[in-house]
Amino acid sequence: RASHDGSAAAASSARVDAAGDHDGGRDVGGVAVPVAPEGVPCEARAVAPRGAKRGASRGVRCGDWRPAGRAGSPRGAENEVVGWDSGRQVFSTDCSAYQHWQSIALWYSSRSAGHRGAVTRIASGCGEEEQRRIALEWREIDESGLFRAHHAPKGELKGNYKYSNKPSGLYHWLTHASPRPFRDAELGVVALLDPDQLLMRPITTAVAHGLSKRPDERRSLYDASGRPRVLANGPRELDDLPEFVVSGRPVAQEYGIGGAWGNAGTPNARPSWKAFDRSIVCGPGAPCTRTDAADADAHYSVGPPYLVQATDAKRIAHAWLEGMPHVHSQYPYLLAEMYAYAMASANLSLPHAQIHNLMVSNVGAGGEGWDWVDSIRPTEVCAGAALATPPANPRRRAEDNRFTNWDHPPGPAAPAVLHFCQSYHIAGHKFGKHSVPHDVFSCEQGLFAFDPDKITAALAASYDPDGRDKKPLRIAYFLCNLLPRLNAALLAYKRTVCPKRGLAAWNERPTIGLSVGG
Repeated sequence: RASHDGSAAAASSARVDAAGDHDGGRDVGGVAVPVAPEGVPCEARAVAPRGAKRGASRGVRCGDWRPAGRAGSPRGAENEVVGWDSGRQVFSTDCSAYQHWQSIALWYSSRSAGHRGAVTRIASGCGEEEQRRIALEWREIDESGLFRAHHAPKGELKGNYKYSNKPSGLYHWLTHASPRPFRDAELGVVALLDPDQLLMRPITTAVAHGLSKRPDERRSLYDASGRPRVLANGPRELDDLPEFVVSGRPVAQEYGIGGAWGNAGTPNARPSWKAFDRSIVCGPGAPCTRTDAADADAHYSVGPPYLVQATDAKRIAHAWLEGMPHVHSQYPYLLAEMYAYAMASANLSLPHAQIHNLMVSNVGAGGEGWDWVDSIRPTEVCAGAALATPPANPRRRAEDNRFTNWDHPPGPAAPAVLHFCQSYHIAGHKFGKHSVPHDVFSCEQGLFAFDPDKITAALAASYDPDGRDKKPLRIAYFLCNLLPRLNAALLAYKRTVCPKRGLAAWNERPTIGLSVGG
């Protein structure tokens, strides 16, 4: 289900040029103090002890700004204001045009969703001219410096397995970025996404904080307004959730990779795992060699978005990077990098809390945020949508952006991310990322054609009131949220960038056909 794009790279030093371009290990742009909608600086700091579970912490809301050193902060009066730089969204790519447009789309979706912190593209293997082109375009897109690029070396594993750029790029960013990723790594949290993910809701460090169960609901936790905010597999998983993402308690989206690797090298192993020797990856007698299939399935069947405290992220990235070649040499298949992440985390005894609400992707899958989608009436799935306007549910309002990195943002219940790694088609609309023009973010290309009324009519004709076939409703939800969000990003790009290039007119017509597929 996951997206796997990019190229491997060695964790080595890289040149940083004096001009501060997107070069070597440099993030361009300073860290800005976040600003609430009214223009009031927003202080956001964790007050949870390490490993804290539910009920142990409090948050500070936007609008309640006070000077640094407010009582109850982690380090008292000397503590600096920790703003949105304490939660960093990062994603790993190669230097292809295919992943370039996805990078820009992710940035705009992040801003539209209400995320106010930095977003960093970790690009592996870009030449000097490519780096300079990215630097120029990033400045055109965002003058604040919060849209950043970090360049890591290229280095592919045997067999041209390009997806190992994730551990190498992440480790390089955590150890070489300038300015460094976090003012205080103890308070920092890494949100590692894939480039083919669009945000619909902000991702914060809050997990179970401020939420409670309902007697009639076994899989969700609710906020004080009665809206579900966290979705998991069942009551036991909900009870085990931490208040926040803190040291020792990473959180991630549950994926269907399962725990088969926990039986590797045993008589019960699946064919592809029978000859797999975990001791080569983790060391003889190491924790990952003692992880059984049930534990692997319950705590390490995860994928992006990964939410990991910054010092834990550095440890995982290093172990992930070290183990990746040994996993791939024994398991030379797709998802090898996800299994390498799982084994690295298990070897560090960092079990992940697995939740479902961070993503939707595969319309036929469980373990994703579809429970919240399936309850929407067919007539409401695309209601209020237009060419560049998402549906009323889950569209966010300006007042929904009054929150901090330690809160659950208000607004409609919705999965945080659309992961468009599948092909989606209904009512003459077909979308697949491989067929999107690579220059889609340009002044010449138009918008995606989108007819929400046509999708609604097709959904009404195919809807199964007994709920046996959920796919049409899920596809409609996905496309009615994906296409207008992409169009909104395209419009924002054109209206920001094209005038800076001396153009008085650009293409805003829906000229990218309904049959974008692949």
